[in-house]
Amino acid sequence: MGDREAWERLRQSSAGRFGEDSVFGEGEPGARLAIVGEAPGGREVELGRPFVGRAGRLLDELLEEAGIDRSEVYVTNLVKVRPTKESGGRIQNRPPRAGEVREGLEVLEEELRAIGPGALVLLGSTPAKALIDRSFTMREGRGRIFESKILGLPALATYHPAYLLRVRGAGGADYGRLRRQVVEDLRTAWERASGG
Repeated sequence: MGDREAWERLRQSSAGRFGEDSVFGEGEPGARLAIVGEAPGGREVELGRPFVGRAGRLLDELLEEAGIDRSEVYVTNLVKVRPTKESGGRIQNRPPRAGEVREGLEVLEEELRAIGPGALVLLGSTPAKALIDRSFTMREGRGRIFESKILGLPALATYHPAYLLRVRGAGGADYGRLRRQVVEDLRTAWERASGG
């Protein structure tokens, strides 16, 4: 069972620690499943909510295909601040650095303790390496249930919706297959979170 007061205190503390451009998790304490991405993007920072950009819209579609209502899950990111770099005069996303991941893990553990999910879905390699094992690879570990380093929760890693968008944008023939795998992974994690 989740703890709304503890979650609210942590949300305020996180905003104080990481600044007004930080993006905290969203959903109800007591959610059966928590979905953990890498870090917010530009749209997420703009709106102050996780998974509301293109990848977030795709995540909503994937959840719907899996028979899961987004309002019944908790969505958050490992890192609470958008990691950026300048390239060609434009601000672009970059992978989080080790220190950013460590800071994010400190907050994430308390955040998940306040939510109390039955299982985790880790979107992409960065959260999987941080929460399962540094040697984790999608090729070997995607779709399998592991015990996470945080609270010992069952954790399943799958492809990040942003990766699916890149595959689709490149005209990748694998898009349909990868998309079906993510939907199946979400179903598997939902069943595990439900005690199945």
